[in-house]
Amino acid sequence: MRLSHSGAVFFLGAVLITFAAAGARSESGLTGAPILNRPIGARSSGMGRAFTAVPGDAESVMYNPAGLAFVPGLRACVSYMNGFDWGNYGFAAVPVKVGGLVLTPAFLYFNSGKMELNLSDGTSGNVVAELDMVSMLSAAYKPLPEFAVGATVKRTTIELAETASASALHYDLGALYAMKSGLSLGAALLNNGQAVKFEEKGDPAPAAIRAGFSYKFEINPPNLLDRSADISYCDVVITSDWSRVVKEKGYYQSGLEMNMKMRNSIFLSLRAGYLFGRPEEGITFGVGIKSGRWDFGFGFETAKKLDSRRPVSLSYEF
Repeated sequence: MRLSHSGAVFFLGAVLITFAAAGARSESGLTGAPILNRPIGARSSGMGRAFTAVPGDAESVMYNPAGLAFVPGLRACVSYMNGFDWGNYGFAAVPVKVGGLVLTPAFLYFNSGKMELNLSDGTSGNVVAELDMVSMLSAAYKPLPEFAVGATVKRTTIELAETASASALHYDLGALYAMKSGLSLGAALLNNGQAVKFEEKGDPAPAAIRAGFSYKFEINPPNLLDRSADISYCDVVITSDWSRVVKEKGYYQSGLEMNMKMRNSIFLSLRAGYLFGRPEEGITFGVGIKSGRWDFGFGFETAKKLDSRRPVSLSYEF
């Protein structure tokens, strides 16, 4: 049994409407745990964070868990990104096929850097201003060869100045339809669950809605842009997303990736993207180099006033 294109579009539309209704019910007050809506992978970052409908990448755990169902085999991925001032982010994920499922344990952290602490009770010292840690476990499944669903359970812990801490449980749901024509459609509901409480009153979970498409096509001849180049294969991926966090306006983002097979079976990927409507962000760039089982990626996110951010990723296929 195969899902028709019209059936897939109808299903994803229904999913998105359901997600929007759930998100509307969550809008009461400011949200906590913003780290949950700050993905850091070099590939997705270079493509403008338009990654909801991109299948088969470990970074999908931060955008749409259904995309993990298309990961071809066992893979380990780690990423690092500088934050503002002395802050930094880290991410690790290992998609593993277990029967018909793809299980992905993952971990995300944010360290804001050191600060001087002087409290009225005499407590003082040089402490970490904020440390956020998110442990995740995703499960993705393809009931049909071209259609996948996925879910993620997250435990988020936030520690402020090494003196106060809060923890909460959250979950993600997603669906993705990857057609043989190269067109993919995806939708996800992210970060629903418990409020983040430090005392009696807490901030609601940073629930987010994402929906988007991607389209992949080959360029033939592969060296069409430069006939003198030694390129034996070339494809292009175009992506576009709409996303919205509760209590915030919705945004669009788009991206582009060109993958080229060079000499010695080395793949070179060039990436670019744009974040529409952001007051402090805009153009993103990225590059990837894959040789054998190793895949290295570097991204660059421009900023108008704050520090630019530069995610770096490394993955290995077993």
